[in-house]
Amino acid sequence: MIDQKPTTFWGHVYELRKKGLIARVWKTGDLSEHLEGEYAVNTVTLAPYNFSISEEGDRMGGFVERGQVPRAWRVGRGQFQLVADPEDDVETQAAEQNRSVERAKELRLRKRLGVWRTEVPTPSPDLPDQPGRQHGAAIIPDASAHDTPASDRYASIPVTFTESERQVLANLPTTERKALFIVRKHLGEKYGDQARIQEDRDGVDLRVEIDGRTERIEVKGTEKPTIAWQQLKVSSQKSYDALESRDALLYRVVDIHGPRPYIYVLTHGRDFTLEPEPRWAVRRVPPKDDRYPLRGEPYRYDMPYDSVAAGEWEARG
Repeated sequence: MIDQKPTTFWGHVYELRKKGLIARVWKTGDLSEHLEGEYAVNTVTLAPYNFSISEEGDRMGGFVERGQVPRAWRVGRGQFQLVADPEDDVETQAAEQNRSVERAKELRLRKRLGVWRTEVPTPSPDLPDQPGRQHGAAIIPDASAHDTPASDRYASIPVTFTESERQVLANLPTTERKALFIVRKHLGEKYGDQARIQEDRDGVDLRVEIDGRTERIEVKGTEKPTIAWQQLKVSSQKSYDALESRDALLYRVVDIHGPRPYIYVLTHGRDFTLEPEPRWAVRRVPPKDDRYPLRGEPYRYDMPYDSVAAGEWEARG
């Protein structure tokens, strides 16, 4: 049996399960409530991904890929289950440990043989946490990527507009709004009236429902004619989970001001990975108003109720 000492991260997770503080199937957010202050935010958020594998398919955490023992199964979108769960008896836990080790060996072999391309992030889970720090993720291209508009490496879709549609597009105020308009235009042409296209409201931008199935899409736009990887960021945990689990596709809209924008359809693990990064938000300090230099400054009254002698008043013509 693998040691489940409560002094380690996975030992703490085991103890939470043993005490019934988290369910058999849990998410990283369930851990944060109990481990906040004990571990850095990056550790709580990313360790389950790095030390887990899927029972089916080809998903394998970065640390498992490098030889570490799996500690959790991936059982759903952003959902995990301990390989050795305290609700199981000792024999079952031992059997599950052995099964996970053999499964990890199988996935590593498949990767070495080139049967599939790994889809895991390359995080730094032991970054020290800092008050006020926010965590996002950079979108990193696959090593064989070619960042050109005509690249055969990615599926690209040209989008054309009528004159009236182009006028609507030109009047939209932000790159984000323009990119969403372009994607909606493409989806309308692709699916017609059969599809229901709406805001996703669960971490990504759009949700398309057609013929009983759902397609979720994260939309990222740029004025540049290339994918511009260095500018691609994911800012929320829900977006990260949706992309990392392949529950959502990434639509990168390029050249949004050009006569013919393109959409690159990107899939996590095949086209890109997500690299967690800490960021600080930068906020502008409002300039002082020269006409009212004391506006916003603290002030006080000295002897506010005392009378003023007539000779102390100053009159100006």
